[in-house]
Amino acid sequence: MITFATELIAKLTKGMEKGSFLAIKSQPKHIRIGIWASIVSAVMLIGIGVFWIAHPAAAEGSFSIVPDSDAALRFAKILAIFKAVGDVLPPIFVLLAIYFQQFRLAGYFHLITFFLVIVVDMLVWGSFVPNVGATDIIQHIPFAIPIIIAAYCFLKPTSKTP
Repeated sequence: MITFATELIAKLTKGMEKGSFLAIKSQPKHIRIGIWASIVSAVMLIGIGVFWIAHPAAAEGSFSIVPDSDAALRFAKILAIFKAVGDVLPPIFVLLAIYFQQFRLAGYFHLITFFLVIVVDMLVWGSFVPNVGATDIIQHIPFAIPIIIAAYCFLKPTSKTP
């Protein structure tokens, strides 16, 4: 799944360099900004998904699960896989929507990603992580910024008159 996502990003950015991907130069400025913000957010979310797979013990540390048994270690690995899938799937759908020039759909995917991935994760961190501080909640803002920018750019109403 991660290989598919990285190949998709490589294909999208490679096409953008040549100017053939969606004829990007002919797109309105707000669509071009939305495409770049989408790529930035996709790289960030896929990167955090890879982090959860590469470091499943981070889930233990975050939630203060004491690795006192094999069951706790297996639970942390399973939790890390679910977190990784939850972080990697939304940007894949966004990139596919952009690839098929469904910009409004990509905007809706960004809104769903924002609420289901970022806001829910902030609530979970604030509710269940012991000794949570403001920095633990604020660390989600860099992920939210490109998602909000892309959603706004894709869902911004365009004027019908020239």
